[in-house]
Amino acid sequence: MPEKRRHLWLLGLSGSGKSTVGPLLARELSLPCLDTDAEIVRTAGKTIPEIFAKDSEEGFRQREEEVMKIFSAGPAAVISCGGGVVTREANRDRMASTGLRIYLQADPALLADRLRSSADRPLLPAGSAEASLAKLHAERAAWYEQSEIRVGVDALRPEEVVREIRKQLPAPWSP
Repeated sequence: MPEKRRHLWLLGLSGSGKSTVGPLLARELSLPCLDTDAEIVRTAGKTIPEIFAKDSEEGFRQREEEVMKIFSAGPAAVISCGGGVVTREANRDRMASTGLRIYLQADPALLADRLRSSADRPLLPAGSAEASLAKLHAERAAWYEQSEIRVGVDALRPEEVVREIRKQLPAPWSP
């Protein structure tokens, strides 16, 4: 596998399935699976809402960028990223130079239904998830669309998403 482009970065809005698809894809490709949000929670010793409340979104994004530096320097992996990872240019550049970006494209209205009962999504205030997701999508879509691989996930089960990703993967990741 080309040394410079060794990672598979999973991108998309909150609830699009990155943390579910990541381990499935990693298992099929015999790669480790990493999750930026899980690593931030682990190293901070706080939940994401607690980080946002204490350190603000900016504090969270700083932690996220540090995790991205560490993960990008490591061995080949499937990496599930938080939905806002694309908001920082350094993260976008790092992903583009070290791997393939895979955008799990989902309708914000469907995601809102999925996430309504979730308390750990600080950028999705209760009662306005659909409007918040639509706004986040509008802000981030151009960055997500730069991904080398795009998969519409609205009508697919996680295993089907993995199958669609595998169809689009170039060598050396392709089946």
